[in-house]
Amino acid sequence: MVRNKLDDEAKPVPSGLRTRTRTAIMAAALALWSRDFATPLSEIAARAEVSRSTLHRYFPERQDLVDALLLESLHVLDSIARAAADNTDTAFDHLIYLLRSFVEVGDRVVFLFADPGRFTGNPHWSDTGDVPLRTLITAAQTDGDLDPDLPAEWLEGVFNAHIYVSADTAQRGGIPAHAIADAAVRTLLNGIGAPRRRTS
Repeated sequence: MVRNKLDDEAKPVPSGLRTRTRTAIMAAALALWSRDFATPLSEIAARAEVSRSTLHRYFPERQDLVDALLLESLHVLDSIARAAADNTDTAFDHLIYLLRSFVEVGDRVVFLFADPGRFTGNPHWSDTGDVPLRTLITAAQTDGDLDPDLPAEWLEGVFNAHIYVSADTAQRGGIPAHAIADAAVRTLLNGIGAPRRRTS
């Protein structure tokens, strides 16, 4: 008796498994590319615990995976930015909301912004949210919630540095995300100096 055989590459895959596999590949790419964008697909496949051929079934070219992760990350950050706008009343509260939320997705922030020219020319690249960070900082300075004597550009850099340090800390593990967010907000607001003791 002769029957046609489908090899493993051609067998239908249940949609739930397809979703889980795609999610695993993108999670692996995010974890590795947020550390080193030059990480090869072979390492991403290994981290996702799939074969290289399976990865290529979902993402035939490296750029396909880059674009998928870019779009997903922009969507996540845009959702955070819109939630911050909807759930806060002042520019200062908006900034703190963003900082806490961005710490939770620090890998995505690093992936998107660690190299300013990484996505230059990519048609999928766009700004997130409706209010630029610099505008929020300037408004918070005007309201008296941030030091008005410091350049807004400097404060923007400090804000972003907190996110990068937080993401790096989260990648190394051992500290819960909420604790990292608390430390980021505390350091942003109070600096790193020890509290001054009052003298009588």
